[in-house]
Amino acid sequence: MNPSSESIARAAEYLLAGELVGLPTETVYGLAATGDVESAVDKIFAAKNRPRTNPLILHVACTADAISLFADDLSPVVRDRIKRLDPYWPGPLTLIGPRHHSILDHVTAGGDTVAVRVPDHPVALALLRQLATVAGKPIPVAAPSANPSNYVSPTTASHVAEGLGAHVAMILDGGPCRVGLESTILFLGTETTPARVLRSGGISVEQLSETLGEPVLGPDPKPVSEHSQHDPSVVASPGQFAKHYSPRTPVILLAKPDSEEREFPCAESPAPRRLSRVLRIVFGPVENAIPDGVGDVWSFSPDGRLETAASELYATLRKADAGQFDLIEIVPCTESGLGVAIMDRLRRASRQG
Repeated sequence: MNPSSESIARAAEYLLAGELVGLPTETVYGLAATGDVESAVDKIFAAKNRPRTNPLILHVACTADAISLFADDLSPVVRDRIKRLDPYWPGPLTLIGPRHHSILDHVTAGGDTVAVRVPDHPVALALLRQLATVAGKPIPVAAPSANPSNYVSPTTASHVAEGLGAHVAMILDGGPCRVGLESTILFLGTETTPARVLRSGGISVEQLSETLGEPVLGPDPKPVSEHSQHDPSVVASPGQFAKHYSPRTPVILLAKPDSEEREFPCAESPAPRRLSRVLRIVFGPVENAIPDGVGDVWSFSPDGRLETAASELYATLRKADAGQFDLIEIVPCTESGLGVAIMDRLRRASRQG
């Protein structure tokens, strides 16, 4: 059940007082703070133990508010791309473009771009509108996933309470997240360069290309190391670090369905030991027979739909992590459409560091 208007008003008061609030969106739950106050944004990084080189996404209530966060001198090409992409808002799409001079360095990790989106959740939108009403102007809200940095993202209010309950003034319970994966992030490009997807999500490269009427580049296959000494402006987008979305229990990807080979994203990963408590997670129906060497078999999507797998992905990983297994091995899904984003998250979850 969605929170009451009184709860939303109280959450707005906490945010304007510089406190953190657990916020439901259609993608994952966010750790919300007003994005125009340095001390409030600082609390996000402290609560999550988030690297300062990892920028934040600003959430606003409408496209007009989003455009106001970009630079005044956007090129005609970039402005046209934003206009063409308007049908995706509200929705699980984040746009990255040149930042307005008023945007905090705290939000952009010191870079010259800003990430913005309009969430498609009634509670998130109601809170953003309440903030604008009380403040007399739109207030952008920074809201990365409401979990300790690198751990599995939260898709229910209880996930937020388990991980960061001590750091938030309150949690708005908007029910399970509908999409279940973080937003697609699109760099808008420039007058002379194409747009590029920096993080896969529920909206595919193909969909964006069709909407824009021009080619859109896919994500760079080389992830960023959290410990690398790079210029902060290099990481324009969240979700770029090699290890991310990870349960504490080791995760291994099988090379292909029904294979005993493992895919190791890191070349230095050791060969797996045959352990006593191994969980296998598949996509689609679970067969009656449990393979040798496996303690149990679960499914991300018993109905065979990738939409189900995406919405259940993080909840299933969290449940597996609490199940006292020695190892989680996952049979990959087909990497097309939504499967691209799902496998991106699982590869990052399986990295050893």
